[in-house]
Amino acid sequence: MWPNIRMRNDRRGFNWDFVLGGTSGPVRSSFPAMNVWEGEDSVVVTAEMPGVLAEEIEITVKDNKLTLSGDRNNEELPEGTRYNRRERGNGEFSRTLKLRFRVDSENIRASFENGILKIALPRFPEEQPKKIDIKSA
Repeated sequence: MWPNIRMRNDRRGFNWDFVLGGTSGPVRSSFPAMNVWEGEDSVVVTAEMPGVLAEEIEITVKDNKLTLSGDRNNEELPEGTRYNRRERGNGEFSRTLKLRFRVDSENIRASFENGILKIALPRFPEEQPKKIDIKSA
């Protein structure tokens, strides 16, 4: 009975790790967390990457898919200590986002500031929506 209730709550986004006292193992969530918004001429992706250096991030676009990959270094603990609570994961990561249109890969721009990666992916001009003027008779 309880596992079914837990599954129903999980589908609604309930955080059982928080209620049950956290986790001491690796965190099993999508990394990096991303926001994506789309305009008529481009899509913009922001990704939270605390503790990752810009040179450790690889961005690729192929077949209408954006892939972010890299490595989060393991935090060094002082000798004689151990984790009491560990929520931030480490190690290699890869996340792929399917794009709804072809992008102009020659004009993609990326910046990284304060742990936030921002990628602007412009549409090919021929794929941008076109306004059709109506002439009256």
